[in-house]
Amino acid sequence: MKYVILRCEDGAPASERTAALLEGAKTLHLHELAQAGAAGLIRPHDRAARGSPLDRARVHRALLGLDPLDADAAPGCCYADAAGLALEPDETAWCCELITQRDGRVIDPTAGRIPTKESAPLLQALDAELGSDARRWKPGTGSHHVFLAREPALAADARRAVGPPEPLVGRAWKRHLPAGATGEALRALLERASAVLEAHPVNRVRVDLGENPANMVWLWGAGAAGPSRPFAERTGLTGTIVSNSFLLRGLSHRLGLGWAEGPASFTEAALQRLWKAAAPLLERQDLLYVHLRVESGDPVERLCAMERIDQLLLKPLTDLLPRLGPWRLLAAVDDRALRAAPFIAIGTGLPRQPAASLDAERLAESPLAFPEGAGSFAWLTQA
Repeated sequence: MKYVILRCEDGAPASERTAALLEGAKTLHLHELAQAGAAGLIRPHDRAARGSPLDRARVHRALLGLDPLDADAAPGCCYADAAGLALEPDETAWCCELITQRDGRVIDPTAGRIPTKESAPLLQALDAELGSDARRWKPGTGSHHVFLAREPALAADARRAVGPPEPLVGRAWKRHLPAGATGEALRALLERASAVLEAHPVNRVRVDLGENPANMVWLWGAGAAGPSRPFAERTGLTGTIVSNSFLLRGLSHRLGLGWAEGPASFTEAALQRLWKAAAPLLERQDLLYVHLRVESGDPVERLCAMERIDQLLLKPLTDLLPRLGPWRLLAAVDDRALRAAPFIAIGTGLPRQPAASLDAERLAESPLAFPEGAGSFAWLTQA
């Protein structure tokens, strides 16, 4: 059996008032699949539905069949693997995001999508000023970096978990720290890091240019050192992840999955190159996980991206798959209004749950629903 999971993330800034990715897009092939296959919804828990966006890291893990609390999928460990870092036995890895805060509230979870050439010197300054035998700051890419700690208050503990910064936009960051010693240690560390970042020349230049400064770090997703269980051992399947995500790069390494860089844009040429690279991967392996992130808030660019993905990637994939034997495909696309991801699934032996359209409200009523993706992988591979 061949499997394809296509995950389209809406990466436009939360502050931008943009329509859902599928709204208004002429995704003719996806509509055909919805009428011929099954349509449903990956939706957040009730607490997230009241205002928080979908936990994207959690959805990725669930779509690959991983339990949300699986230590192998701890985001901090994935970040460390993506940065090529080997953890010491008593070390904890934290995702370290460069963000923008103002008056104690998170304004921008990516610090204006700061490039690596500007973020790397900031991490080096943090390591020089705040690093020690017990604390290390290591650069990654863009706004995504790694903090390593050897101290009990900063050890990985599911009961004291800290989430990613995206849901905190417009909110006071101190209110989202865990209680007890971990929260106190994090608060003191974040405040000291902010003092270093505020004074750094990189941020002074960014402010002068009218760009969001990387004047704070947010630490989340702590994970402890330890061996990881390969994806093939868990599922009996081989596979490859195609993405530009720092998190998924590390996850692919931890699970023993192949890795291929996703497109830097959604031009026709870029998507045609992606298709030419994806086809032989699918022929050789059991599963292809394609992650595409649409970051533009421009309405025309968003529509064009989705229409090209539909015609230049999704259609060729569904044309190829039947020629390779039994097959199944799931395509999940973010919906900003629902704070959820409608999905379409089709293939050999999958039960039908057709939808006449991809209207968000209609899909929200579908009985085929998975809270944040939990159970979706088992349904896709075992139904």
